[in-house]
Amino acid sequence: MAEKKSAHLSDRIYGWVCGQELGANLLHFQFLPSFYARRDISRDGARLTGRLLDLGCGNQPYRQFLKGVGQYIGLDYPPTQGVPQPGAKPQVHGDARTLPFGDHSFDGLLCSQVLEHVDQPETVVREMGRVLKPGGVGLISIPFFYNLHMEPHDYFRFSPYGIKALLARNGLSVRQLRGQGGIGTLLVQMFHNWLFSGLARRARRSSLMKVLLALLLPFLLFLSSVNNLAALALDCLDKNDLRFTPNLWVVVEKST
Repeated sequence: MAEKKSAHLSDRIYGWVCGQELGANLLHFQFLPSFYARRDISRDGARLTGRLLDLGCGNQPYRQFLKGVGQYIGLDYPPTQGVPQPGAKPQVHGDARTLPFGDHSFDGLLCSQVLEHVDQPETVVREMGRVLKPGGVGLISIPFFYNLHMEPHDYFRFSPYGIKALLARNGLSVRQLRGQGGIGTLLVQMFHNWLFSGLARRARRSSLMKVLLALLLPFLLFLSSVNNLAALALDCLDKNDLRFTPNLWVVVEKST
C-alpha cells in the first residue's frame, strides 16, 4: 500500500513537471506564455461576438474569457490523425485546410498556436478568410522564437513581417500586432523548456527518476518562480520591441 501511495505521488509530481497541473501559476515553468496569452485574450476578447470558430481549439482554454460570444464552435483534428490531443474538447472534428463550413459562416475566429503545426499555413489562412464574414474579427497567436514541440508536427515560425504578408494575401487586414514577452521571456522560457522537457523525458523512462523529481520539486518550483519574476522584470526593458519576442499576437479584420 505504501508503495502504491509513493507511486501515485511521484506520478503527480511528474504531471506537474510535464505541465499538466499548476496552470497559470507563477511557480510553473509555463507561467510566462500563459501570463501573456491571458493578458491579450482579456484585452481583445471583447472584439469577438456572435458566432465564433475556435480553430484548433484543444481543451478550449480561452472560452471563459469570451463572454460576448453567441455560438461557440471548437474545431480540432480527429484523434485518428496522429496529432496529440490531451484533453481536447472539439464540437467538430475536421481539417483546417478544408474547413467544413460555408463561406462567411462566422462573425469571429480564434486561432491560438496552430499555424506552426500545419504543413500548409497559406491554405489554412485562406480558409480562415473564407469562413469569416466581411468585417469579422480574428485573434491569432503564433510563435516567432520557440523550440521544437509536438514533434513531428512542427513546421514553421513567423516573423512580424511574414505573418502580415501572409494575412494580407488572403484578405485579412492586421489591426494590431503585439509581442507576447520580450528578451526576458525568450531566455527564461527556452531554458525552462530545455530543463523541464529533459527531466520529463527521463522520468518517462524511469520510475526512480519520478521519485527523484518528487524530492527536487521544492527547488524546481522555487527556481521557476524566481526565473519567471526575473523574466517579467527584464521584459520591462524591452517594451514594444518585436525583435526578441517569443510569440506574436495578431488582431485581424476581414476586408469588406
